Amino acid sequence: MRVTAKLLRKHHACEEQVEIFEAEWQDGVKITEASLRRAVELKLDIDWFAQHFLPASAWKTYDEATAPAWKTYNEATAPAWKTYNEATAVAQKTYNEATAPAWKTYDEATAPAWKTYNEATAVAQKTCDEARAVAWQAYNEVRVAAQKTCDEARAVAWQAYNEVRVAAQKTCDEARAVAQKTCDEATAVALLKVLE
Repeated sequence: MRVTAKLLRKHHACEEQVEIFEAEWQDGVKITEASLRRAVELKLDIDWFAQHFLPASAWKTYDEATAPAWKTYNEATAPAWKTYNEATAVAQKTYNEATAPAWKTYDEATAPAWKTYNEATAVAQKTCDEARAVAWQAYNEVRVAAQKTCDEARAVAWQAYNEVRVAAQKTCDEARAVAQKTCDEATAVALLKVLE
């Protein structure tokens, strides 16, 4: 498989990662062991790539292959996370206690404004809802009639389309069967060469 910056952007890769990729491989790169090792050196997100480009059928194999690495990673980082959580727990508690009065003051200060806002907009909201209900009813009456006309026209068009589609599907299925047989034969030959 050949990967390009354009392909990565098409799959919404992180722009910073695409820029690193593009700086290394301006014209793209074929996925090889060497290119994957270089991607790791560049700290490109290989797991993201796998999530976006591996076919569903390959996920079990990928998960099984990466499970030992993730287990090792989690075991190696667990003590650091424990230390971090213990160290920040006191700071988090202190922060929460220190900011609680400020949040209380904020809530008390803004409560009257929220009450005034809600009371002021309630009348406008009621008027708006009533106007929308009348408009919705008028719209719906027109929509129902238009939908009926549309459905009738679509039924005729669908029948004509379906007649053409059935014939085209038959031709397509026949061509796909021939192509599938050719592909299967080529795959078998390739597999045989790999196993020899």
